[in-house]
Amino acid sequence: MKHNHAHQINLAGLLDLHGIEEAKQIRKAVTIGCIVNLMLLFIKLFFGYYGHSDALVADGYHSLGDVGTDIVMLTFVGLSFRPISKTFAYGYGKFETFASLVISGILIFVAVMVTTEAIESIESYMNGETLSRPDSWTVVAIIFAICTKEMLYRFYKKVGKRTRCNALVSSAWHHRSDAFASIATLAGVSAAHFLGEQWRILDPCTSLVIVIFIIIPAVRLFMPAFRELMEGSIPHEDYEDAENIIRNQKGVAKLEMLKTRKSGPFLIFDAVIGVDGSLSIDTGYEIASEIETALIAKFGKNIRVSVVTKPTSTL
Repeated sequence: MKHNHAHQINLAGLLDLHGIEEAKQIRKAVTIGCIVNLMLLFIKLFFGYYGHSDALVADGYHSLGDVGTDIVMLTFVGLSFRPISKTFAYGYGKFETFASLVISGILIFVAVMVTTEAIESIESYMNGETLSRPDSWTVVAIIFAICTKEMLYRFYKKVGKRTRCNALVSSAWHHRSDAFASIATLAGVSAAHFLGEQWRILDPCTSLVIVIFIIIPAVRLFMPAFRELMEGSIPHEDYEDAENIIRNQKGVAKLEMLKTRKSGPFLIFDAVIGVDGSLSIDTGYEIASEIETALIAKFGKNIRVSVVTKPTSTL
């Protein structure tokens, strides 16, 4: 290798074909989830309103946030798998990150709304107003919602792990938290229905418990999305694994630099390696290709790799 040269490699074509198939899986899963959440939204609001249960109505508004989340994911997450372009050389992965931030904002808005309504009901009770007794059908509706949300959790988690879509996995945990929130709703509504007038205050009080299950996933979703927007590195353990893979690759004399970050479902690796200056350009290309193959074997196909090779004689 007589002259300095910088060689960059990328399996963008293969990865984009793979990404298109994964995007289809994500959209299919979210579409199913959106339909189910719409059904739960109407069931909860109908039985909550006509069954005189503030907690179930609040849980219905919670489902409204779920529907909004699904719509955001259908609109933005699929775009993250679009092929790279001249305008977006690293792809459209940040659309998923943006979607996660929007989702967290929706959840926070719903939490504020539920809290306001619960406080209003509690204040009415404290001022001597008699709260209505929840209907027995509200209990049945909540049990149905709990079972449905648990099934959605398992479904989303399975598809999210298969496609390496963090937003989908996060939504899976959101469905699980919804099931827990509905369990709290079930306890409050059941007490208000079966234990008498003095226990009906538990119905709006349960709404405040639901807020906790709304805020927690909102924060869990916001933090990693914020880290991605700030171009934070991948987890330390994964970074060390990538370093070792590159250093131990045959033909690599020195790892000069390694930068990593995450963009939606993609892990991005930018490396500068030193190689024997007497090697040919083709050999340098082979070394860089072998590095990318090794990284794919470790981290999966959803990665973007750029390797620059330099002769050690000029380092």
